[in-house]
Amino acid sequence: MIERLSDSDGMRYRLTPNRSISWPALVRVWLGLVLLTSTVVVGMSLAGAWLVIPFAGLELVAVGAGLWYTARKCCRQEVITFGPSRVRLEKGHEHCEQQWDWPRPSVRILLDEKPHPWLRERICLCCNGEEVPLADFLNPRDSRELVTLLESQGFPVRRRSREMVGIHF
Repeated sequence: MIERLSDSDGMRYRLTPNRSISWPALVRVWLGLVLLTSTVVVGMSLAGAWLVIPFAGLELVAVGAGLWYTARKCCRQEVITFGPSRVRLEKGHEHCEQQWDWPRPSVRILLDEKPHPWLRERICLCCNGEEVPLADFLNPRDSRELVTLLESQGFPVRRRSREMVGIHF
């Protein structure tokens, strides 16, 4: 998802993955699974199959851990600011964990060719030999929108083929 933020110094955009469910709703789904599994486990335990209890507990812990991991990955965000003389990229989850600040005239956009027709092109911001991947969580439609946005800001876009990247199929 690409969201424009208000900024007095220039243009600012927040890039986030698409989230189909909120964290509180995800917790409610997991609690529903706990309730359903507990009902089945109690019934089977009363029937004498008490050995299902530890396996059901392990299953619920594994599903909960998987849901937490997925929700954590969906909380990533990148903020890119286009100022009159600088370009700033910030990456993180809850707060800025990594930050790059470059002079605007030396920033270039590099597109790596799609490794497969179902996948999207990889977008990198390049400056002085440093390549930083940009929004690798975007879907192909949002990725094309981001490239259009970067081109509208006046950044030159260069395409790199698979042979140059070293990917061979």
